[in-house]
Amino acid sequence: MRLTKKLSTYLGGLSVRVQIGLAAAALCTILVASTATTTGYFGARHMSGLIRQDLAATAEVLADQLSRTLGSRYHEVGNLSRLAPLQPLWQGDPAALRKVLESLQASYSDYSWIGFADPSGNVVAATGGLLEKASVAERPWFKKGMLGPTVEDVHEAKLLSGYLTPQKSGEPFRFVDVAFPVQNIAGETIGVLGAHLSWNFAAQLRRVILDASYPASSADILILSRDGKVLLGATLGSELFAQDRRTRLMSEKTGHFVDATGGERSLVGFATVEAHADYPGLGWMVAARQSEAVALAPVHSMIWTIAGVGFGVALIGLVLAIVMARSIAAPIRSLTAEADGLGRAAGPQMLSRHGGSLEVEHLSTALRSLLRRIWVAEERTNEAERRAAEGAEQYAHDIRILRTMADTDPLTNLLNRRAFLGAANDAFEYYKRYDRPIAALVVDIDHFKKVNDTYGHAAGDAVIKQVGELLGVTLRSTDKLARFGGEEFVILLREVDEEAARALANRARESVSSKPIGYGQALISVTVSIGVTLVAKPDRDIQDTIERADRGLYMAKNTGRNRAFLMYPNAETDVRQVA
Repeated sequence: MRLTKKLSTYLGGLSVRVQIGLAAAALCTILVASTATTTGYFGARHMSGLIRQDLAATAEVLADQLSRTLGSRYHEVGNLSRLAPLQPLWQGDPAALRKVLESLQASYSDYSWIGFADPSGNVVAATGGLLEKASVAERPWFKKGMLGPTVEDVHEAKLLSGYLTPQKSGEPFRFVDVAFPVQNIAGETIGVLGAHLSWNFAAQLRRVILDASYPASSADILILSRDGKVLLGATLGSELFAQDRRTRLMSEKTGHFVDATGGERSLVGFATVEAHADYPGLGWMVAARQSEAVALAPVHSMIWTIAGVGFGVALIGLVLAIVMARSIAAPIRSLTAEADGLGRAAGPQMLSRHGGSLEVEHLSTALRSLLRRIWVAEERTNEAERRAAEGAEQYAHDIRILRTMADTDPLTNLLNRRAFLGAANDAFEYYKRYDRPIAALVVDIDHFKKVNDTYGHAAGDAVIKQVGELLGVTLRSTDKLARFGGEEFVILLREVDEEAARALANRARESVSSKPIGYGQALISVTVSIGVTLVAKPDRDIQDTIERADRGLYMAKNTGRNRAFLMYPNAETDVRQVA
């Protein structure tokens, strides 16, 4: 309070021109400093979050690929061990058995070795004849394979290293072992079928994803073992995270965070490699990370640019403020004098118009409208009284109109999110009660940003509206179509099976892609990507069903667009392209 009084006393002795100049200088300085600081903080925070989300998504992709690949190999070896036509071969002609094993090896190039060992651990038949008649009795895969299906973590080659052609990189061979007991018709274990899967398959998956997602950045993707050791990545063999953090990450399954271990801050996204069907998994984790300093370098550069431009603008503003202060002062004094006489005479009076600056003009206009506002206030009071006296029928009519407006998207006249979810929740409750099937489709316009950038936002609105009409034509009267926001639509189908949902998704996709949209002189061709799913017993509510369809949309987007993917309810990783 004392400082404010002193400041008021000091400024009171200065001219308007100087006061405006000082105020402009202080305001511009504060504005520039606060803008640069705020932009830097929130920009860095926002970009950090986006990058970490992207890293987590990348980790999830590699984790899913690892799970699917190992699960497929696990199932192949298990199926081979149980094939009834092979029963005569296990204890029969080794040459015939070798041909069967080599045919499996030929189906997937990363099978480095497949062999069958008898109960004593002697290899009876193997691909390429490698290790035949050699003893594998002490190998972990054989010991555990005699007891049941097993998959062994990554390890270096022991017996096979001397038989295989050295790798070009000079690195030792590393394998993931899969083994299944082989039983005769009587259920007696007559040996173990083992396969050595080359660890190169994981390196190839990692390289493909790195090249696709981060072709020219400092990002790295690491695969960690159950005990936290790096199985694949730049810091091979090191322990990336402490035990307590690793335990927490494994429980969270997927996510992202900022890691300050080792002194350098890194942005990290992670995902666990989950079991796939009956494949038990090895407790691996995928971590994608990038240096925070490198990732946020564009933000830091932007902060300095904003600060430099801002202080330059502040200087220009100070000069202009001083120059304009003199012309501003005269109309202010005149307006003040005239306003002082307002209301002194009997009855209302009107001020003359004043110019000189936008603020003075606004003040003059505001004072001139003072009496008019009094009259308007009286009219509004009378209007409110008349409206209050309207009949119940008109009131109900207005309520119906308001409800329609509240439930309708203003651009497309389709249902909005709130109205759609109300109908969808009712359908879900009906499904739970009577087991009547429903399906959800999530539709998104491909490359919509390009339409806005090329033709303008008005054209983008026209495209959204026309796509909504094209989708609506393909639906039945019982189906619900809504715009969820932006270029995204959601469709609820009632009384449909998988085949009908597939057919409708294809019909909707083809309806959009086959009809260019006219805007002015231009014909705009657009396509849509669609995620499809059917409601399932485990779904807690309709949101679970829609989220599963949204993951199908994600698959359609990431595999080329203009296609539809069906997400099966019994396994979120079970997905099939519709078209």
